[in-house]
Amino acid sequence: MDECRLCGETRELQNSHIIPRFVIRWMKKSGPTPFLRKAVDPNTRIQDHHEKLLCEDCEQIFSAWEGKFASQVFYPHIRGEKEEFEYEEWLYKFVLSVSWRLLVSEMAVWHEEEHPQNAVVKERLETWEAILLGEKSISEDLSQHHIFFADEIDLVKSDPEAPEGFEVYIQRNLDGTSVYGDDQIHAYFKFPRILFFSTIVPQDPGGFTGTRIDGEGIIEQPQELGELWGSFLYGRAEIFGQVSMSESEREKVQDRILEDPERFFESDYFEAQLAEMRRQYAEHDLLDYLDEEECPVCFTNHRIVDSLPNRPLTKSAVEKLDEQLPFVRGTFPHPDEVVDEIPTNITDVLVISTEDSTRILQFYVDHGWIVGEEREHPEEVEPEEFGRAAWEKYSEDFHRQMRQRFGR
Repeated sequence: MDECRLCGETRELQNSHIIPRFVIRWMKKSGPTPFLRKAVDPNTRIQDHHEKLLCEDCEQIFSAWEGKFASQVFYPHIRGEKEEFEYEEWLYKFVLSVSWRLLVSEMAVWHEEEHPQNAVVKERLETWEAILLGEKSISEDLSQHHIFFADEIDLVKSDPEAPEGFEVYIQRNLDGTSVYGDDQIHAYFKFPRILFFSTIVPQDPGGFTGTRIDGEGIIEQPQELGELWGSFLYGRAEIFGQVSMSESEREKVQDRILEDPERFFESDYFEAQLAEMRRQYAEHDLLDYLDEEECPVCFTNHRIVDSLPNRPLTKSAVEKLDEQLPFVRGTFPHPDEVVDEIPTNITDVLVISTEDSTRILQFYVDHGWIVGEEREHPEEVEPEEFGRAAWEKYSEDFHRQMRQRFGR
């Protein structure tokens, strides 16, 4: 028997989830393997992070808000079914409940004894607890709470300074931390494609547009995060990207993928990898880094492929190449996209898969075919499958840009 961190009663404590269980279930179902690993310790499987925080009665308080968020926000957003979300006070309390759990849990990274704002934080946590218990109104909360829906990265507006692995971080990773410095402290957590911020000091740090949660309302696009929060997210993505998995654990993951390769290609994780690949390819001029051993933007060796003819290729030429290699495809307009400015039977973009890697090639006049992006295949993945998945995504981008440019 221990003291419940919320109500203060001495009771048997439950294994309380910091990140709600429905998010963990979706991640395991949509991932390349049915296991999750901590970003800070990738060699340890984690089905969910939990610790002894709450009694059963307090767990039930949170459960109702979690259920509404899952059914009315999380799943509709993940499935692309809704672009605006009507809410009531349950959304405010849901975000408040996770931020509170984060700051009082073992996951918190601020130290009460050392932080110059510790008195403010303690007072704010007491207010949050009273609101969660129904003893105070949300109008008495001096904090602001924000939700930001991170859709798939727009290739036209993407930032070339985004760190490697940014798409995987935004679309797949779970994260939670206190954001702190000598003059500020806030709570931040994220689910796949949804970010949350609860401010403490200062009350309004700025940088939020269309994200604030009130007692009721509608959250819809456009939303924006200012430079401060963009830099913060890049920093978090870099931290996650620096964590490496041991060779033995990497082999275990590869074995799981080999058992069910279809799951890998259908996983949200693979979608995120392709999104990063497409952004890196789209956001810079390959000629600026031609023949450099490693491009500083996308870490690819942009080199001319001398084995291809020095001209754009017709459909029949692409088909002949496809007979010689595991996978070759080009991008061609659909019949309803045909305009005088665009030839219908030639392509200047190729997706080519050899046994070892998949490459995105771009044709440049006076240079020829240049490797724009290259990814090695996992040992257990068929080159044709990897190439086809990459081509489908690049083809989607091509046709979307055709529609935007020519209004078709």
